[in-house]
Amino acid sequence: MINSNNRKLALSGWLKENNPREYSTLIKLQKFLLFYELFSKIDGEISDLSHLRGYKIGPVFCDVWGDYTKERYYFDIKATEQYKDNIEKINNDRAKLCAFVVQVLSDTELSDFTHNMNLWKSKQEKIAQGEKQVPLNIEDFNSNDENMIKLLKDMYPVSLIDNSVVVELNNYSFVFNKEDYKKFNPEHLDSLYAVTQIDKDLHNPVYVEIDEQRRLLID
Repeated sequence: MINSNNRKLALSGWLKENNPREYSTLIKLQKFLLFYELFSKIDGEISDLSHLRGYKIGPVFCDVWGDYTKERYYFDIKATEQYKDNIEKINNDRAKLCAFVVQVLSDTELSDFTHNMNLWKSKQEKIAQGEKQVPLNIEDFNSNDENMIKLLKDMYPVSLIDNSVVVELNNYSFVFNKEDYKKFNPEHLDSLYAVTQIDKDLHNPVYVEIDEQRRLLID
């Protein structure tokens, strides 16, 4: 039996269809759903934070967590069904933004981000003491949290997302524009791999350009 509601299933189905790699990682699916709901809230639209609980890894929709881990086969089927039935109800630009964020940030970076939100921090002590299924309340989503979410929107406009290709390597996300990516070759991949081994000060996402001499320019 699947406990996730149709909204969460439809959104999960969107990620499954459009970003299957992120869908295959439970933490990234959870953050995708959380960001979508919080963007919906700050945009003045319907937002559903039901069954949101505080875990050590951050805010978690416990119904989705349970379905995904215990009933994955049926969850996949229902997610696809609800996505197809409710595709027109999903804000595609918002979903693309949320998917891009969870794609270019690592699991650890995503958890660190949500740990800094009052939505989770307000219950941090209870969570640290081992209390299970700590309810997270929308009343604890404060102005600092709102500013953090708005900053993501400013950092990753849809125009940038639509013109980007992400190369994921050694837990880093290298972002190219589509024209530069056409020049990307195996030698460039080797160079990026070397960078991940040498430069430990990189922060996701890492923006990369390819100049006229086909050299990599890393921002």
